[in-house]
Amino acid sequence: MRTFYPVIFGGVLILALGLIELLLLRTLNKSWWQKKVIRRLAWGLPLSGLVMIGLWALGEYYQLMWLAVVARLLIGLIILSELGLMLSLPISGILHWVDRLIDRFVRHRNVEDSHVDRRRRLFLKGAAAVVPLATLGITTGGTLHAFSPISIVRKPIGFTSLPQDLEGLKILQLSDLHLYHYVTLDDLRQVIASASEHKPDLILVTGDIADDLRLLPEALKMIDEMKPRLGCYASLGNHEYFRGVTEVRRIFDKSTLPLFVNEGLRIPVGGSQLFIGGIDDPRSMGAKDEAFFKRTIDQTLQSAQDEDFVILMSHRPDAFDYAAERSIPLTLAGHTHGGQVGVMGRSIFENYFPDRYLWGEYAQGESRLYTTCGAGHWFPFRLGCPTEAPIIELVSLQA
Repeated sequence: MRTFYPVIFGGVLILALGLIELLLLRTLNKSWWQKKVIRRLAWGLPLSGLVMIGLWALGEYYQLMWLAVVARLLIGLIILSELGLMLSLPISGILHWVDRLIDRFVRHRNVEDSHVDRRRRLFLKGAAAVVPLATLGITTGGTLHAFSPISIVRKPIGFTSLPQDLEGLKILQLSDLHLYHYVTLDDLRQVIASASEHKPDLILVTGDIADDLRLLPEALKMIDEMKPRLGCYASLGNHEYFRGVTEVRRIFDKSTLPLFVNEGLRIPVGGSQLFIGGIDDPRSMGAKDEAFFKRTIDQTLQSAQDEDFVILMSHRPDAFDYAAERSIPLTLAGHTHGGQVGVMGRSIFENYFPDRYLWGEYAQGESRLYTTCGAGHWFPFRLGCPTEAPIIELVSLQA
């Protein structure tokens, strides 16, 4: 039944957005609504979406992956198109209203319909049409961009008190692969091949690995076969719970890749000690659960020593506030996908949710956080926020 939750959610979303789109078109853009072809296109968007929902359900039920993949891709395009229209149709409505207002003023003043007036009307009508067309173009571009190769990006992060033995330590972070329809084992294999050229010392996997648990054993095997000198370790994400955490933990138990759930491991590096810890995921999708992060981080650090350089794996960047209180040098997180829309390495939603640490490097005192926008996605849309597998490099600011 878990498999069909996204199908049901997609159907409800398509229907709700479709009704809003129709309402906005009919009430705010009446001149367009009067055209039969536009009415048919407007109705066709949600109706075709519901047809795709049916095909997606059939593909999942009969294990016809090609059908499920195609249906989900088209559903993504339809949902994004509905969202784009929902945002752009009010703007078009305002332009239509301005055009009608000026037209009434001209008629009231008995001003002749001059060449300038005709150009004004053409401009307003053209602008009203361009806005929704532009959003549909952005939707298509963002969907195509979602299928670009996963980027290997190097992210040097500086520390004022970095032990000399950890200078230049390289950590490959894999997060939010969501292996299934849009990101495959072949994609993961390519990422591993590209990342291997950088010779990472450590691999940390911060949750949401596979949405098809049949792919998880092979994925863990592929990651662990990189054999970095300090090992590979993982933590849980919300999708591990969504897909069945009992089965996930059973798969990890059979693999050679350790899963940390409110626990960690001390690793000697030269004359220094590195502590790798991983906390559980709160599962809920609401506000920060500060009590949860306090409890899980405290439990994770029980086996850490004061002299250890601690790296904390938390699927959600929400843990950073308490991690900084505990003076944890480095927290690695994912989950947000960067909002899947970004500009210059930051989510466009950064200013609206500054305390959710959506994408990039963050600092509180001596503590640092890197939130990756993820190597994959369950919803195929990326705009200015490419999929990534960052290689974090520890750098001394006093070097």
